[in-house]
Amino acid sequence: MNIRKLEIFYQTAKCLNMSQVAKDMYISQPAISQCISEIESEIDTKLFDRIGKKLYLTYEGKIFYEYTRRILNIYEEGINVLRSSKSNKGNLVIGASTTIGTYIMPPIINRFNKKEKDIEISMIIDNKQNIEELILNNKVDIAFIEGTVSSKEIILKNIWTDELVFISSINHEWNGKEYLDLEDLKNNKFIIREDGSGTRERFEDFLKDKDIEFDSYIELSNLEAILNYVKLNMGVSCVPYISVLSEESLKSLNVYRIKDHNINRPLYSAIHKDKYISKPIKCFMEFCEEITILSNNI
Repeated sequence: MNIRKLEIFYQTAKCLNMSQVAKDMYISQPAISQCISEIESEIDTKLFDRIGKKLYLTYEGKIFYEYTRRILNIYEEGINVLRSSKSNKGNLVIGASTTIGTYIMPPIINRFNKKEKDIEISMIIDNKQNIEELILNNKVDIAFIEGTVSSKEIILKNIWTDELVFISSINHEWNGKEYLDLEDLKNNKFIIREDGSGTRERFEDFLKDKDIEFDSYIELSNLEAILNYVKLNMGVSCVPYISVLSEESLKSLNVYRIKDHNINRPLYSAIHKDKYISKPIKCFMEFCEEITILSNNI
């Protein structure tokens, strides 16, 4: 078995469409069928069920798919390391959940770039769930997220702490309150992040722990959009404090905490357990671990 065969199996298992794989990989469909048959014969295991005109992964096929993905990731990683070793420069692809990528990473990367001029950084910002997929598929070297992950292949390290606060329009009935009571959260329409967001996950966990049901009015994937809707008094929200510092200073919306309750959450670095820790990755990880995240300064 060779890398090419594994790539053919992986792509076929991923999309379950031999015609599409043949088109994408510029090979014939019979060649794909032959390759799959050879792999199944070599490992003496049936990897696909062929029912009608559709392909389905068997239980064993699903297991082999996960290991194949890891093998191909490691192979690609090895090639990249060898290529980068020939140059004094390094490239780093960083993934970050929305809050971290928008509000925390810019000043950190700015300071890092001034210190390490030979390491080029590119950034992918998405919600936590999608960032996890990027890690598993070796599309990012290292990521920074809030909340836990579902895959045991990802190693998390708590490096910072974040705080969530509640916000409302200056014309909302909460106006004038120094703190909110838990009862204040009831009977309000919440403008919240989309499913898969670490902010939403922490917010829902807090309310569930306090036996509070909330009315979701609008789901948005953009923090700036949430702030704009709240300013128009179309609902209230729960957001990272770091995202509303300027609005609080300008008094364009109101920021609240719950009396006797802090909604803190850990922020993690996340990396695949098979990932080779190159010099650029190690350098950036160590730099981030030395940074203290404060509500008003980084």
